[in-house]
Amino acid sequence: MASRASGSIALLVSGLILSVAVPASAQASGWRDGYADGSVTVPADRSSIRVCDGKDDSHVYKAVWHNDNPIDARKAFEVRAPQGSCATDDSFWGSVKVFKLCYGHLGTNRLVVWDGCKASVWPGGH
Repeated sequence: MASRASGSIALLVSGLILSVAVPASAQASGWRDGYADGSVTVPADRSSIRVCDGKDDSHVYKAVWHNDNPIDARKAFEVRAPQGSCATDDSFWGSVKVFKLCYGHLGTNRLVVWDGCKASVWPGGH
């Protein structure tokens, strides 16, 4: 009887460990979106946003985002990826609630022309 009880306890403990570990690993990756050579990522804790341009060419990328702090005066934040590199932004008083990746190209005099944006991603929920 004692071995059956200890086996049941071991099974219960294993089940608890697995049930705790699965949700944590499912959230560990965060959120990501991409378009051509551009990408945007938000970690699972929604503490920052990173936008990248994978190539130094005539294409440009930015992330437009909002945080979940109702007191923050700015309506939208924007972070632009430098050509062929990445840029990161964060909000001291909140977490990333929604973001979208926008894309464009360099026009005359190397001025940016924004062509469009992908659909919004809501890591903070609607």
